Amino acid sequence: MQPDGAAATTLGVIDIGSNSGRVIAACVSGASHIEVIADAGSPLRLVRDVVRSGRLNPDTIERTIQIVRGFKAVAEAAGAERTSAVATAAVREAKNGEAFIEHARRELSIPVDIADGDQEANFGFLGAAHGLPVEHGVVLDVGGGSLQIVHFRNRRMERSWSLPLGALRLSDRFLKADPPGRGEMRSLKEYVYERLQRAGVESLAADEHLIGTGGTIRNLGKMDRRAQTEYPISRLHGYVVERPRADDVTSVLAKTPGNARGRLPGLNAERADSIVGGALVVQAVMDRLLAPDLTVSGYGLREGVALSNRTQTPAPVADVRRSAVNALGAHFTSYNAALADRRADAAMRLLESLEPRMSFELRDGAACAARLLDIGRSVDHYRRHAHAARIVADANLDGYSHRLLALVSAILLAAGEREASTKGYAPLLGPNDQVGVEQAAATIVLTEALVRYGTSELAASWPERRNGQVALAVPVVDRWPLEAPIQRAERAFGVSFSLPTTANAA
Repeated sequence: MQPDGAAATTLGVIDIGSNSGRVIAACVSGASHIEVIADAGSPLRLVRDVVRSGRLNPDTIERTIQIVRGFKAVAEAAGAERTSAVATAAVREAKNGEAFIEHARRELSIPVDIADGDQEANFGFLGAAHGLPVEHGVVLDVGGGSLQIVHFRNRRMERSWSLPLGALRLSDRFLKADPPGRGEMRSLKEYVYERLQRAGVESLAADEHLIGTGGTIRNLGKMDRRAQTEYPISRLHGYVVERPRADDVTSVLAKTPGNARGRLPGLNAERADSIVGGALVVQAVMDRLLAPDLTVSGYGLREGVALSNRTQTPAPVADVRRSAVNALGAHFTSYNAALADRRADAAMRLLESLEPRMSFELRDGAACAARLLDIGRSVDHYRRHAHAARIVADANLDGYSHRLLALVSAILLAAGEREASTKGYAPLLGPNDQVGVEQAAATIVLTEALVRYGTSELAASWPERRNGQVALAVPVVDRWPLEAPIQRAERAFGVSFSLPTTANAA
């Protein structure tokens, strides 16, 4: 059983893509949690056969079957209870695509299917949107042979487009020089923009965001993140690439000769021949959508196929967050879900009294930090706060933006120090966040002490604040373990506390 109580299923999903193939083994628990436990990938370049002759040649077919057989072994070794494969644009377009699928089924003894354009878009949307705190927007999936675009509202798909504008396809068609010339790149972007316009793709609304998935976009995100020194969150999922930085990465790629491109920091060498075309496609889509930035999703079609066994729409963000926190906590022997919830509920009641104007973002960060406070204890009791902070910065916590993860990590780190500091969390946090982080940390330190040393359940009526005085209706055996936490909270909020002891309460 998973931490949220839903029975988990381990699935293997193989993506037979137009440019590359990949496999994942993933544990899926209900509609709200997915955890990838194994993956592998290999270049396929199927779209080149299709563009040249309209067919997959026999050598390509046999090579692909061998690669997919290896993918199946990866999934089974990871404990996959069942494995399936999905082929996309190149196989969909190939005249002998159906014959290839039948051959693969016989050779591999697993379900192998061709996803049509709508299915491919839906799988990509379901995977990409799952772990991101985005309610409305557009999902962009740049494949090797095709471009999938999904417009969604309230985390439900409203319209999708599948267009033959993949990175490898357009690179081979337009970019002949090495490095490519300005005229070639301009022609590619103009072609994509015109096709988007004809398809009826409109600009983003004010409350909408652009999400990107697929290997091209993940490589662009990795390159941009590598260019930023000391970025505090290690996970790519949720990383935001601002438009000027996307242009900078594209410029570097376009100026670098193909034989040197694969050595650029953050770029997978296997994408050196298609990444410039893919980056130009991304630019054209951002132009058409008037998108100021792009949020990178670490999930995509494969995760969407796995999740489609449980749901057809992304789970609510609150459910995704809750499941992610419980799943992370379950990896540590020191984590107690009931105690974590009790501490978080108490911290939220205390914060409501001490600083009712605190932003929802900081409240969410404080609640998450309160729940995950104990995971660092599994590493070392004395540095538990620092260890918990580092784990959060590196963890698979779906549903949280990178900024919110930075807040959670900073709050946990501050809880183990004398005062908060946001210096190690730039560019996600700045000096203006320091007061809020200190208040959240002080609240958690005090709440932890109250939960540990209080002699009764924390009453729903506590605390009471009047004229700068805060009365905590939590009888304790002795006040001394609470003196330092209370003093810190008094400094952080500019109040004074009163606390009954069991003797006073009697």
